[in-house]
Amino acid sequence: MPYADLSFDQWNDLSDGAAGRMAQEIADRHSLTVVGLKNTAYVGRSHRVALFDRDGVRFALVPGGRPALGYDAARFQPDPGQAASYADSASEYGLPPLAEYVDAMTSPVRSVEMPAMLIAVEAFDPCEAPLAPDDPRVLELLASTGDRLGGVSTFRSAGGLKVEFDQTGQVVRAQATREASYDEAMAGLASIGLRATTADEWEWACGAGAATLFRWGDDCPNDGYPFDYKTGPHRRKNLWGLAIGQDPYRHETTTERTIVCGGDGGSTTCGGSGFFLGWLTLATAYRDKEFGQWQASDDGYADEILTRPVIELS
Repeated sequence: MPYADLSFDQWNDLSDGAAGRMAQEIADRHSLTVVGLKNTAYVGRSHRVALFDRDGVRFALVPGGRPALGYDAARFQPDPGQAASYADSASEYGLPPLAEYVDAMTSPVRSVEMPAMLIAVEAFDPCEAPLAPDDPRVLELLASTGDRLGGVSTFRSAGGLKVEFDQTGQVVRAQATREASYDEAMAGLASIGLRATTADEWEWACGAGAATLFRWGDDCPNDGYPFDYKTGPHRRKNLWGLAIGQDPYRHETTTERTIVCGGDGGSTTCGGSGFFLGWLTLATAYRDKEFGQWQASDDGYADEILTRPVIELS
């Protein structure tokens, strides 16, 4: 069976030995290193996760199938807190009824043929380049800042340099970020043999087939925004083992220039538009068409261009 035809049930029905052998075959075919296999659970569902490494970027095997993507707001039953939060937002901003708004802000229900693939565990910025702790740029930063770094865990320079320190003040990670356009970011991925997810792939990667508004269910807190909660189902890796859709400020670009997923650049939360609206930006099928079009326009800008790299299985 071609690896790309591997479905969720087929993968999880394999014995541990057979799964290990298949993971090694996939790694050998695609010049990867097997990191390991582990059984995971997320909001009542279980899955065997296979992890791979490619030049320091970790990937997880995401099985294929024919999932139903998108969301039908007619099936959403808000709890009293969600309804009250939305009512306040609707009154202040002149919004339509809740179901109508959710429908407008999520992609339509559709069935899509999805091949198995390898998807990056963490969001990736192709405009970032890792630096060694003794890189001249890092040493120059340390020399120029001196005692001002005392107690600082992360330091960002105006020139796009980011340096992280441990508790002893030693450099543990450094990277340089250059400004780039969408096209340059996509070209940067292609130059290392990768591509971004399509919008459909991103939804499948995030929701893992969950039919609920969020990948963890239909509920969300009613007394804070996502970034106010350092723990919770939105902070945990999902069923596929991916850290995805955790912070509305960290939206991800897709192969469709005007479609971003996993957030809205924080425009809803930073404007104080209401807790439910803030959490809605993390809905699996969330689509802010206006933000996507603005982001893709000549007026759009971003401090970073996050992508979710894919390795197609041959």
